[in-house]
Amino acid sequence: MSRRELPYLTHRGRLYPTQDARERVEPLHGRVRVHEHSFRRLLDGERAPSVFLVRSAGPLSATGVLVASTAEECHRWVRAALDYVTAVDGITTELSAAHRRAAAVPRWRRLAARRAFDDWETTRQRYEDTMRAAAEAYEPVGREIRRAIRVAEEESAARARERARWAEEAGRRRARLAERAVWGWSVVTDEDRSAVYVFRHDVPRGEAPAPTSPQASPSVDLAGLRRALKELDLPDVRWDGPALAETERELEGVGFGRWWRDRFYEDYRTFTAPPPPRGPSYRGNPSGGTATGGTGGFSGGHSGGFSCGGGF
Repeated sequence: MSRRELPYLTHRGRLYPTQDARERVEPLHGRVRVHEHSFRRLLDGERAPSVFLVRSAGPLSATGVLVASTAEECHRWVRAALDYVTAVDGITTELSAAHRRAAAVPRWRRLAARRAFDDWETTRQRYEDTMRAAAEAYEPVGREIRRAIRVAEEESAARARERARWAEEAGRRRARLAERAVWGWSVVTDEDRSAVYVFRHDVPRGEAPAPTSPQASPSVDLAGLRRALKELDLPDVRWDGPALAETERELEGVGFGRWWRDRFYEDYRTFTAPPPPRGPSYRGNPSGGTATGGTGGFSGGHSGGFSCGGGF
């Protein structure tokens, strides 16, 4: 037998993970994660039909597709994957071993070479038959899992569309709130220090120092309020707590500081650009949280000296 009669094997050993028979897989809240894996055949390098490995949808299982599954479906999927990968792995190991034996026999040992080659041909035929039978046996389960993946993807797309719709509506709602002329201000003095007290004309005010002038400010929108505060250029800005609380209620989930920063790219207390994030390890509130310091009184502070509410 000539070594040239032996085909070239495209790879050696297993090139795909297995479904671990020792791992107990159960649905969590009616869902499991499935991971699609494909592998190449030894003889021609073509892709064999994929197998879906099934994992419990635990907190550490971040990869794969989360699909709906009953306990019966989950166990059936796991068993089918085990049967498929076990059959493929077994016959792949056999074919590789038969190939090595046939290639290792010296040419001058004609009888041994012929036996090794006959064993190779038999194993190769069994490889083809086993691969075909394993794929056909797994096909119904594979189709079932693919349907579950399509359903999961359609649901995910629907949720994404709903989130986008909600975000668009929320953006319009916040824009309308910014355009409402409800804001006012007065100059106050506390401990011989002048400050600006900001409130809403349509919200009962909390406790605040008496204004230095009884003249009420006009009602302005948010942009007008910002212009007025910058023109006054006083060292401190004090925000009415009930005004901030009512504004955050109307913002529905976005802190006042985040809203101000999104519109003006600055901190609402200092009127300066906020510092950059502290890096991946920073565990501060990225969404800005709340800006209020309670339902009464005031919060804020332009340059210190007054108590500040929450972050921006």
